[in-house]
Amino acid sequence: MIRFVLDEHYPARLARALTDRGVDARAVVASDSLRGRDDTSVLGAATADNRTVVTEDVTTFSRAIAATPMHCGVLFCHHGRFPRTAAGLLRLEEALVAFAANPPTGIEGTPFVWWLDRR
Repeated sequence: MIRFVLDEHYPARLARALTDRGVDARAVVASDSLRGRDDTSVLGAATADNRTVVTEDVTTFSRAIAATPMHCGVLFCHHGRFPRTAAGLLRLEEALVAFAANPPTGIEGTPFVWWLDRR
């Protein structure tokens, strides 16, 4: 089962909406221990909690992945496809629900990096 941690540019309400739909999700902005931390720390904490990070920060999370090669996954979301508008966040919610319900074959239990689409 895929469990998410949403990087700090996503609102806590998105994590609540996912949770309401049966997807285990937490938001960095709602966590005193993660808010404001660097990406390597966020990825390390997500890994310790068996969570996949959802982020649009390709550059900085690529460095975090290099520093933390054994992680529980990183889902990159392009800000053009999933803008942080009401409509964009709803599209992201739908895509994350679909991903959690039907993850790509072979990713669970392995460090993976995936670009999220609308599926």
